[in-house]
Amino acid sequence: MADFAALPSLEPVLLRFSDFCFGPRQPDLFDQSEDPDVVHCRMDAVAYYGASRGVTPVLRDIGRAHLGDWGGLPDGVPDTGGRGGLRYALEYQRAKGRGADGRLMSEPDLEDSSLTVEWDDPWDRRERVQEPMPCPSPAPDGRCRLEPGGTTVARARARYGTVFSVTFTSREYWTLSREEWRRSHT
Repeated sequence: MADFAALPSLEPVLLRFSDFCFGPRQPDLFDQSEDPDVVHCRMDAVAYYGASRGVTPVLRDIGRAHLGDWGGLPDGVPDTGGRGGLRYALEYQRAKGRGADGRLMSEPDLEDSSLTVEWDDPWDRRERVQEPMPCPSPAPDGRCRLEPGGTTVARARARYGTVFSVTFTSREYWTLSREEWRRSHT
């Protein structure tokens, strides 16, 4: 999050952080085996930023700072420009969302294995960063916070004009296996 907050074209406005633990996973249609773990804990975070200079300067700053692998090939080969690539996102902005033939271009995606970047699309007002999900109240098996309280994406949009969100991929950081649980209870 600090890497994005350090970009000169972004201003941090809101953070949604959650940390939850839950019981064993339920078997699904394709895998009926019992979950080997009895407890799973994971964290999620979404950071929201205002971008008063618009989308293009932010995309350029993200590229210069090398903050993601946006569709590049293995071994560090640069972005190849696909719909999920930074080059495509910049082209989409330059062309104002229209192809050479005048048709609408597909909205760009910036997603890699650890994060997803979304932003208000200036060429399609239906595509906007959504308000964060409310925190469950009370959160019995974890915690969830929206900081600072009272801040909304709509207020950030009114102040900055454009809003970006960075969703950090949820990671399971702790589990308790059935075997560990059995050993501790015998």
